[in-house]
Amino acid sequence: MRARAHMARLLPQPCGQCGKPVTVQHEWVIGHIEPRALRPDLTWTVSNWRVEHKACSDASGAAVRTALQFSPGLPPGKPVVPFLSLSPDATVSQLSVIPDELTWSVFCESAPDWALPYLDLDENSNPPLAVSPIHPDATGSYGPQAVEWIEQVEAKTLRWWQALGLVLKLQHDAEGRLLKRLVVESAPRRAGKSVGLRGLALWRMEHGAELFGERQEIVHTGSDLAVCRKAQKEAWRWAEAHWGRRSVTRGNGKEAIESENGDVWLVRAQDATYGWDTTLGLVDEGWDVKPDTVSEGLEPSLLDRQSPQLVMTSTSHRRARSTMRTALATALTGEDPRTLLLWWGTLPGADPADPETWRKASPYWNEGRAEYVAAMYAKALAGEQDPEFDDPDPMRGFVCQYTNQWDLHERGAIDRGEPVLEADEWAALQVIPMESPEPAPPDAAAVEAWFDGCLSLGLAWATDDGVVVSVTDQPDLTSAVAALKASGFRRTAVVGASLLEDPVLKGVRVKAGQGRAALAVQELVRLIAEDAFRHDGGEHLTTQVLAARTVPSADGHRMSSKGRADALKVAVWAAGAARRKSVGRPRIITAS
Repeated sequence: MRARAHMARLLPQPCGQCGKPVTVQHEWVIGHIEPRALRPDLTWTVSNWRVEHKACSDASGAAVRTALQFSPGLPPGKPVVPFLSLSPDATVSQLSVIPDELTWSVFCESAPDWALPYLDLDENSNPPLAVSPIHPDATGSYGPQAVEWIEQVEAKTLRWWQALGLVLKLQHDAEGRLLKRLVVESAPRRAGKSVGLRGLALWRMEHGAELFGERQEIVHTGSDLAVCRKAQKEAWRWAEAHWGRRSVTRGNGKEAIESENGDVWLVRAQDATYGWDTTLGLVDEGWDVKPDTVSEGLEPSLLDRQSPQLVMTSTSHRRARSTMRTALATALTGEDPRTLLLWWGTLPGADPADPETWRKASPYWNEGRAEYVAAMYAKALAGEQDPEFDDPDPMRGFVCQYTNQWDLHERGAIDRGEPVLEADEWAALQVIPMESPEPAPPDAAAVEAWFDGCLSLGLAWATDDGVVVSVTDQPDLTSAVAALKASGFRRTAVVGASLLEDPVLKGVRVKAGQGRAALAVQELVRLIAEDAFRHDGGEHLTTQVLAARTVPSADGHRMSSKGRADALKVAVWAAGAARRKSVGRPRIITAS
């Protein structure tokens, strides 16, 4: 009890598993950074405690128990670790040198005969800064045949580092099972990472069922849908010629390739990675991928598969989330032979002005790349921002993007700007839902989409104490419309302009919602100042509101945070529409 009282004083705090807020209204428990199943000696060590949602804690406990029961390939005497070994707090406090066992020279000295043909670098190639050793149970690799097949499909010769990566990813044991379950791959921008992802996905679609004895289901997510779509798009023409025109689906957020035998490669938004039987998970530009996309979406779907793999690839970024940094830091410990690390980059202290630094950080180098990187350095030196990444620190952005230097000891992304609301201020606006046999239909409703294909549905009720809003995350517009109708709403809904012409809305009265996210934030602040806004404590809206940050500008405040804001927008739209309705008698709000 004293332990719980001690942790309760720290609330609200982010959940140690999913990173979302934990408040006194949530069901929460005291979790452990190092799981008790692995480190029982740290059970009562306060520095090993953290708050977690009860549901998150229960799920993580199941993952650890599964790992304790199923851990092929771990040598005797090694500690058993979860499938991905991704503790949210696994960090490297000060990385100044690469461990000897992960250096290229040591790798070459211990490489088996079947890997030797891939150790000779050509004049345009550079060895990795860090690379994991061959798995002790490896007897060979499917890599050579994959390289040959991919080069035929791509009609090009793979670069040395791309071929090496495939050989190391596809090493197998005597029974033909893949041994590297987690692949952490990092290289500077425009090095050719997408070619490797695309080739691996297509090769597994074509050969995976025969080699591994089950249909291949590949789930591909990333920082945004555009990044993933671009990687897959280059394969559409080949897939149509090979499996027919119906093998390719191009719908935004629903991109897919399906073979004639039912093997699929799906491109999905970060919040749509749940529910698949994944054999290969691809995380593209993982610097901006949420932790729970991996831990709650992809990781559980890989269990009980034949030769499952999760491939996480990314270039460094100054505002990187914990997901990729944690994976990289964990891989650098070298404790799990099932993890493959391939990292081209630099360590802190490298001279960003030295062309030799640029070269060593790049797996592939030629005159054209040298000129391009030199031009990017000149822009950074002059203080010019990179508009693609909106980075306020141009030189730090250059170091991340073109020398691929990761800040592994940093906790979380650097937040620029001021938060719109503090957690305690938001919690004070929550009303406690009361059950009612006849829930009152909402007075207003709003629907808005975000750039990655996700949607939010906001419902609002006008009461004597202000407008009460409830927002839910919806996988698609069809689901949003179904939920809207189920609520009993029969009035005119406010809908984002990009959705107005969608045929799914046929029969629903709609009007256009207007305004950028920054305007929605300003309106939310105004409603709260007038004591006219309440919410039901829903996690979806809470997460977006607490993550929203703004900075002053010439035309008022603008958003500095880069995450989703669709829930925030529909909350304000619905609240504004409900406030214009007649309040009438007080209503009883029910849980959504």
